Amino acid sequence: MNSLARVAAQSVGAARCIAIEKYPDGMFNKAFLMTMDNGQEVIAKIPNPNAGIPHSTTASEVATMDFRLVSTRNSQAKSHPVGAEFIIMEKIEGVPLSQVWSTMKLPQKLQVLLAMTRLQKHWPNVSFSHYGSLYYTEELQPPAGNHFVKDGKAVRNSSFAIGPATGRDWCDAGRSDLDVDKGPWASLTQYLQAVGTREVKAIQSLEPPKTVALFCGPKLYRPDTENKLTALAWYQQIVDALISKDAAITRPCLWHNDLHDDNVFVDPQNPGEITGIIDWQSCHISPLFNHNPDPAFLDWDGLEPETLDLAPRPDLCGLSPEDWSAAVQEYSIQNVFIAWRKLMHAKNPDLYRVVEFRRTAAYGLIFLAHRMFEYGEAHFQSLLVDLKDTWTDLPAVTSDTPFPFNFSEAEIERIKMDSDGAVAGTELVAEVKEKMGDLWPDKGFIEHERYNDCKAALNEVKGLILEQLAETDEEKAEYERYWPFG
Repeated sequence: MNSLARVAAQSVGAARCIAIEKYPDGMFNKAFLMTMDNGQEVIAKIPNPNAGIPHSTTASEVATMDFRLVSTRNSQAKSHPVGAEFIIMEKIEGVPLSQVWSTMKLPQKLQVLLAMTRLQKHWPNVSFSHYGSLYYTEELQPPAGNHFVKDGKAVRNSSFAIGPATGRDWCDAGRSDLDVDKGPWASLTQYLQAVGTREVKAIQSLEPPKTVALFCGPKLYRPDTENKLTALAWYQQIVDALISKDAAITRPCLWHNDLHDDNVFVDPQNPGEITGIIDWQSCHISPLFNHNPDPAFLDWDGLEPETLDLAPRPDLCGLSPEDWSAAVQEYSIQNVFIAWRKLMHAKNPDLYRVVEFRRTAAYGLIFLAHRMFEYGEAHFQSLLVDLKDTWTDLPAVTSDTPFPFNFSEAEIERIKMDSDGAVAGTELVAEVKEKMGDLWPDKGFIEHERYNDCKAALNEVKGLILEQLAETDEEKAEYERYWPFG
């Protein structure tokens, strides 16, 4: 820490660091606010062991961020007196959106949405020659043809190079240790095939992870290695047919996929003005349709809206104060989300086409393949069976191209039973999540001050689930084995 403080002081021309405070951080990093003797403040960020691929994750994050925010960095832990990878950054002006969003009036929220729309409209104006992650040329040898296109003009021989992917799906659940092709890739087909190969390697060589996406057990769906490998083999056979022909949503783009309210900073005097966005770690160059079009701070976890019509006002007559408040909040969240989609449709039509593509079975199959190691094989196989009816509707499929699979009645029945069990497991998770409210440990994470309450609530829920589903000691033991919270 003393070495880190000295480096931070040197990076801004100060004599010494006079104060260090713990700064808000997430699951993958530790952050510190450092104050210098000349009054300057910087943020020091050190990755946790689970942050991703050593060196590459930090090197790519630095290149990805706006370079003006970066004072100094080190991505080679062993070669520096600090003994760890680190990034020293100027402190962004403003406050996290989390401090003001809940108290903002609707017009102010709409100003934030407008500002975010302008940002997201700007990001795709720069596309790249390859899929992967961004680095400085001093970090790696650029691939042949390395360049980016800005406002329609190709930029070659810049200080940036496209290299191995550092997205979370290339790092989570032990994937960072896999000896697989991590890119960069010159074509979308190569990239999507590499995803399938990676998941096969993970299934064959890594310990199966527990998942909070669905509860598993005897009366629900059980993860199945053979089903996972079969689904991925099918995916590799049809991946070309799944790719959209819309170049606007398939071109390689750099994006921020984790726009939650602690990563977006605003001016406290004018909350509609975004002053900066932090945490570009693991941001990667991927097809636009693979990026999340909706900021997480909108807090929308409901069903995909079928239209852009605003939700009707709820009937509040006769509700208790608690139910009245909950109904008003749900109404507000839903209509702010619809307002966001309306803005996107009007001002960022390319991104809205991503929304439309993500409603298709083709995208669903691509999405599930990315996380097959953890979950999704039952849903994937069910989607593929249903795809037979709409196979010739895919843009890459001609009318005389036959559906490449011939499922027997027994296979279809087995796939339907698996899918029903997986749906029941996801519905059970949704039910438990609703009952636990703010105590639900999203991604297995909960704040320190609420840990004991969360643990007690989970134990209570676990007891109810076992009582409801387990009929024998053997079934109880199996539910215990699949329980995702230790």
